[in-house]
Formats: sequence, C-alpha cells, structure tokens
Amino acid sequence: MKRRHQVVLFAVLLLSLTILSPSFDFRGSQLNQERDQEKDTFPGSSSRNEDAQAPLEIVVAMSDEEFQAFQKIAKEVAASQLVEINLRNEKPDTYKRILDLEFSLGENGDVVLLDSEEVQYYAQKGYLYPLNGTTLSKSLGDTVVGLRGMTEWNGYQWGMPFDFDPYILAAQSSFLKRADMESLPHNKDQWVKLTHHAIAEGIPLITMNINDMYGTSAWLNHLEPRMAPDQVNRTQIDSQTGDLQQGIQLMNQIQPYIIAQSTSSMFSPTADDNGTPMVVSSLSQLLSAEQASTVDNDSLERLSLETLESVMSRSLVITAGSVEAEEASRWIEGMTSATTQLKWYQQSNQLPAKQKELDMESEKLAERYDMTKGQSWFSTEDVPTAPAERHAVITHFHKKVQQFLKGEITANQYVDSIRSTN
Repeated sequence: MKRRHQVVLFAVLLLSLTILSPSFDFRGSQLNQERDQEKDTFPGSSSRNEDAQAPLEIVVAMSDEEFQAFQKIAKEVAASQLVEINLRNEKPDTYKRILDLEFSLGENGDVVLLDSEEVQYYAQKGYLYPLNGTTLSKSLGDTVVGLRGMTEWNGYQWGMPFDFDPYILAAQSSFLKRADMESLPHNKDQWVKLTHHAIAEGIPLITMNINDMYGTSAWLNHLEPRMAPDQVNRTQIDSQTGDLQQGIQLMNQIQPYIIAQSTSSMFSPTADDNGTPMVVSSLSQLLSAEQASTVDNDSLERLSLETLESVMSRSLVITAGSVEAEEASRWIEGMTSATTQLKWYQQSNQLPAKQKELDMESEKLAERYDMTKGQSWFSTEDVPTAPAERHAVITHFHKKVQQFLKGEITANQYVDSIRSTN
C-alpha cells in the first residue's frame, strides 16, 4: 500500500513539473510531428530555414500592366494581414516549365497563382498543401461552385479560386436587328441567316484571335453540333452522314467571312456599320476595349452578349513545402475578401470568384448589355472529357483549327485530320 502511494505521488510531481516547465510544449511537439508527416507525404519540401520568419514568396505569371495592379493590391493586403511578402512575376509562356522545375527541386516558394485547370495536376504530384485544415476552409464555401470544383481532388480542396474570365460571343445589337434576329444565333439556320446578311451588307461576319486555342474551341463548340477538336474526336464514325455533316457544311459556309487575327481581336464597340459586327473574345478584353475607347458613351454600339463554354480561371495555392502555411492562408484570405475581389475586378476586368460579388457584378453587366439576366457564366451542357484530356486534344489539333480559320483547309479536311487519329 505504501509503495502504491509513492508511485501516485511521483506521477503527480512529474505532471506538475511538465505543466509548469516553459520548455515543454505539447503543441510544438505535435506541430513538428505533423510537419514531419507532411514532408513524408508531400515530396516538394522546402529548403528554407524553418526557424527564420522569412517573407512569403509569391509567384505569379502576368503581363507587366496586370502585375503592376496586382502588386499594389497584394502589398496592401499583406500590410493589413501583418504579413511580409516577396512577389515574383514570371513570363506566361515559360511559367509551367519554371514551375515544374522548381516544384521538383523543392524551391517553389509559398504561394503560387495557377490556372485552375492545373491545380489537380500539381495536387496529384504531391506539390500542394490541402486548404481544408487552414483558416480558408470556411471562406471556400463562398466561392463559385463551378470554379471550386476545378480545384478539388481526392476529397480535398487544393486551391482558392481567385478570378475568372469567360469567353463570350458578342454582336452589335443593331446588326442582329437588321438581320431580323432578336438574339445571338443558336442553330445552323440562324448562323446561315446572319452570314447571308453580312454578304448582303458587304462586310465580314465575325473576328477572333486564331492563336487563342481555348477561344476558338469555345466558338466551334457553340455551333450545332459542337465542332471543337475534343468533341469531334469523341464522335462515332457513322455520324459522318448525320449531325457532323451539318456542322461541316455550316463551317464551310461561315469560313470565308471570318477575320482571323493573330492577336486580341480588333473589335470596335463604336457604332460603325462598316466594322465586323461579331466577335469571339474574353470578357475582360471586350471590357478593356470599351474602356480604352476615346469616343463618348452615346457613340458606343449596344452589344448583345452570350457566354461560351470555356472559362479561364486562376486559383491561389499553398505549396506543400511552405513553412509559412498560416501566414499564407491569412494573405490568401485577404486577397479573396469581398472588398479585394471587387477592387481586383475594377482593375483587371477579371470577374470575382466569390458568388455574392459575382452576382452583383453580373446584374450590372446584364443592364449594360443585351444579355439574358441571370445567365450562367458556365456551360450547362455536360462535357464528359476530363480537363487534362480535353487540354491535350485541343492543344494537339490547334494547328488544324488555325488552318481552317485562315481558309488553308476545308472543314472536311479539319474533321478528317482529327478522326483519322482515332
């Protein structure tokens, strides 16, 4: 009995010393164990000194003009969140190659701005930190569902949607009215009617940037049937004499009246009867063109707008090798707050990724343009091709799309070149 009392007293004494000792930190021990587990789970571990409070390293790829606006907002958010940051802007055309190299070496900074379609790829590689266990988990639910789904994988959320830029089909409303049409075309007969009217007026029908593979594919998928490379690639051989043949005929009818641009489409928002009346463009490019116009608002042509299927979206991710995940979460939370989202939209014309702010700005656009109120910015049709597979097909056949748009090959040759690879 006496020995039992001694054991109890010893245990109480040890527990008291443990509680009172400032050098023993249960939480620190647990965090270190979690960090070690993360390093085992995610290969992209950082070589930075974990004991030093280094600034957050943030990597993006933007034009100089866009980066200037982003940098100003990013620093304002960092100051308000009591976070120190270093920003690095890479060239968009070499961005993926640089990221792949840095991720493989574990020198990828703390936060990266990725195309949303790339998030799953890097998550599967083990290069990203899941956001579910961070302070961002609550605000993730406020983002647009269509964007959030692009950054989910294996039951976890790997990126915080930041902004998006939908492709649109736009037309001068007066041109549609002169052609006795109340809205943008949705079927073959309506496209043929507009083409005949453009011929009668002696003007081209539509302009687009042939180097923008997603924009051109979005327009091809707006035709009836859907004629983008990924869709043609999925069709059965026996459909050649059915719907697909109708699509080929329509493409051949429209092609001579396409103005193929090598840069952003030159589309004038002014009331010019001699200009090209229709354009395939991103929404941000259209808004920027209007803002850059030197004419007064009364001379601006009323435009009809409709969303095409493709959406360019970007998300902020935390790298698996970051030792500043808490600070990174706070900065991202500030960058995706309601105030910052609206400020970024005003600066860049990229739509907000937060649902409430998107709804508010969408209502303003519906008043400004002839477009269906409440129209979704996302495709309502099911496109079963996975993003990675779709990207590969579109990239592989983009040269054929360019050749068709420039009139170097017919629609028949375009389709045959895709189907012959099946």
